Formats: sequence, C-alpha cells, structure tokens
Amino acid sequence: MKLNVKKLTIFAIVIIGIITIITPLDQKPIIDKNQIKTTSLIDYPVKFNYRQTINDCGPFSTAAVVRALKKKEVDSKVFAEKIEWRLPNKYTLPWGIEKQLEENGIVVEKPNLESLSDENKILFLQQQLSLSKPIIILGGSNNYEHYITIFGFDSQKDEFYVYDSIHDKKSKSDDDVTKDDNAELPGNRTFSSEELLSFWRNGGMYGIYKWYAIVLS
Repeated sequence: MKLNVKKLTIFAIVIIGIITIITPLDQKPIIDKNQIKTTSLIDYPVKFNYRQTINDCGPFSTAAVVRALKKKEVDSKVFAEKIEWRLPNKYTLPWGIEKQLEENGIVVEKPNLESLSDENKILFLQQQLSLSKPIIILGGSNNYEHYITIFGFDSQKDEFYVYDSIHDKKSKSDDDVTKDDNAELPGNRTFSSEELLSFWRNGGMYGIYKWYAIVLS
C-alpha cells in the first residue's frame, strides 16, 4: 500500500499542533550566573556511545540520559522499539521523548527558550549543566532533524561535550558504536558555542518546536 506523503504531512502538523496546545512549555527561564561553573562534566563512559539505527536518535538519546542519571545499562534498541509518538518515517515527536523519560523516572523540564538571546541560550545550557542536569536538544543539519544530548561544557575553552548517536562508526567492522572524539570527556563529539547554536537553530518540526530543549534530572 502506497502512503500519501501530503496527507501524512498534514496529519503530522495537526498532531504536533494539538500536542503543543495541550503540553505548554514552562516559563522563560531566569539566568543566574552565580550558578554557572567554569566547567561541569556529567559522567557518561565511552562504552555507551552506541550508534543509532535509522531515525532512532530520539530513543537513543533517552536511553543515554537514563544510563547517565539512573546508572542503568539499558538497551537503546529496546527503547527504540518501545517509544511512542512516532511519525511514519520513524521521526520521534518531542512528546514521545518526554513520555519515555518520565516512564523511566526522569524529571523533565521544558523551558521556553525561543525569546532568549543567543548569549543567554548558551548561559542557560551552562547553568543547567552546572547543576548536573543533562540536556536533550532538537537541531538540524543537511536537511535532517536530529536529537543530541549535552553532558558537559568548559567555558574557558568554549566547548560543549555531546553524545551524538549518528556520529561516525567506530570502525567498519563495528557499526554499533560510534567513534569517540572526546577521550576522557563525556559524549563523543565537541561543539563550540557557535556550532551548537547553528545546529540548534535549524531544528523544529513543521515550524513548531523551534529551540526545543528539555532539561533532565
């Protein structure tokens, strides 16, 4: 049976619109520079840099957070099988990510960041990471939407340490794990503030969920 792409797109927009109405974002956050450290790292061992299956960045990100905060060696592929609120192309709606995290005992905060300046967006990330709270953001590159998880930063080096489940394979013979660019630092990739903002501003689904981020504890 052939799928009508136009009808599916309209259906997706309606669903996302309904979800946005019934799940409002929290208020605009207050930036408290006194809470911001120079460096903050949330432990995420290199062995957990699993490489996602197709369009499974959402559940692979939620599994990473559960590992980091609950110290459980959960299976990302099982999370991908169980996560709800997915589009026909397997994109996971933000509501599905939030629901799966809450079902695993994670507290989810949904700040309203759209009106913050770029500088304050970066300060907000640093503030939450300083409180040992990882953050999942929705960005985009090469015309694809993608979730990544931020596990730390170093403000003096202008670096953020990220787990990116679609990062390059560790080797040709091992496609279940990504290569690691971060050595002893958490995650598998490092972004500068500008690189992170550029990725983040390209996110959003059908004009909704721009500057989407969830803070987790």
